[in-house]
Amino acid sequence: MKDLDISKLFGSKCRSRILEKFFLEFEAWNNEWFHMRAIARELDEQINSIKRELDNLTDIWLLKFKEESKKKIFYLNTSFLLFKEFKDIFIKTYNPINKVKKFLTSQKSLELAIANESLKYKMIDWWKTILDIFLIWEIDKNLFNEFLWVTFFNKKIKYAIITKDDFYNRLNYWDKLIHNILSQWWNLFFIDKMKIKDILDNK
Repeated sequence: MKDLDISKLFGSKCRSRILEKFFLEFEAWNNEWFHMRAIARELDEQINSIKRELDNLTDIWLLKFKEESKKKIFYLNTSFLLFKEFKDIFIKTYNPINKVKKFLTSQKSLELAIANESLKYKMIDWWKTILDIFLIWEIDKNLFNEFLWVTFFNKKIKYAIITKDDFYNRLNYWDKLIHNILSQWWNLFFIDKMKIKDILDNK
């Protein structure tokens, strides 16, 4: 199914990104107050664009705000008439695949990085997998866990990290788990210095 560009539905990419942030944070039980400048920094948008969209969203009562030290801090209005419908739209269309790809391909020590495309449905738990992410060699686990926590808003992500030698040993002994992981539908090979995909394709 083709990915839905909801910015076309809401008329503004900036507006849709703001709403996505608010609703995903809410889904993770984090309906905190967000300051305009913090939102601009996180979304890498111009402060004037953020201000304009926040004003528009408070005008229709989808967002509320309070003032602290003469600064507006925004949060979702859970009493908004279409709150559930809007939340469902952003939860169901959230696609973190590009974020995962960008992070993993930046880890130069990895020999293999496989992510299952079903990660795009993690927010609604629509697809069950043996493993979500499979990595070979080294990665900073603290950094990786922080990335997953931020990207998937507290949703549990199943991943495994093993050494190159361990992988080949398991492969030679026909380790069932390794073969099942490699043969999962929708696997995306973001890093494949070991040419594993070629080996699988030629079998």
